[in-house]
Amino acid sequence: MDIIFFSDGFKGEKDKEGVLEVREYIKSLTGFRKVYKHFRSANLSTGPNFHTGLSFLSENFEQFIVVEDDLVVSPNYLSYMLSALAFYKEQKTIFSITGFCFPLRLNDYAYDTIIHKRFCSYGWASWSNRTKDVIWDAKGLENLVKTSPNFKKRLNEEGFDLFRMLDKQIKGVISTWDIQMQVHVAEHRLKVVYPVISKVTNIGFDTESTNTFGINYLKTTMDIGLNRKFHFCNENLTVDVLEKQLKKPYGLPALVTRKIINTIIKVTSQVRTVGQLSKSIS
Repeated sequence: MDIIFFSDGFKGEKDKEGVLEVREYIKSLTGFRKVYKHFRSANLSTGPNFHTGLSFLSENFEQFIVVEDDLVVSPNYLSYMLSALAFYKEQKTIFSITGFCFPLRLNDYAYDTIIHKRFCSYGWASWSNRTKDVIWDAKGLENLVKTSPNFKKRLNEEGFDLFRMLDKQIKGVISTWDIQMQVHVAEHRLKVVYPVISKVTNIGFDTESTNTFGINYLKTTMDIGLNRKFHFCNENLTVDVLEKQLKKPYGLPALVTRKIINTIIKVTSQVRTVGQLSKSIS
């Protein structure tokens, strides 16, 4: 397999050493058919870096798997992704496949995958012909919001955080890329494939994080990775009880709870910092 790295430039001198250390590690890698190294000379920020990277993938590969640097994957992650890409290739309502899933109560569910309508960026895969028409620019997104009937309602059906995130992206408050993918999924009535047992865990909620903060709501049970053969469901199969479980972390009660807890964490952290500063001055 080919492996492609998109390493954004450092924001300042404090980040320089870490970025250069990562790039030296990338240069040392062997065992792949080819190693592509896209080392940005400046800090593009998350959104532009990813958009440029996805454009490269779409122009040069029929299909691809994306893993960000704050993810840990199971031993059977690649087997699952490659098998799913082959199985769902001709099922045109499927936009992407994700490796992440919250813990689920499955009961007697017979498949290894679930069909859902929310894009998930935690270790995902897709095909170039599915991603090429995603709208990236703020003007295009704003026009879609204004002209597409009931768009806000449709977007928020998969989580009450989504339209708020889109509004921040349009206004330039945040620089991201996954909300643009979800906008595409919602507008074109597409679907996303989830595993019933997560093949990915997120370790991005720590002191070195730049895009995550507060309580880690993404904690999940990861597949031990022994299985290499999967029983995939069809694109038209929907199971309400499972979809409700996937939506729950993005419902109003869960979002409000996380907001309160994160506010407490932030205030406590600020108080602790001020206290430490006062001691150092005295």
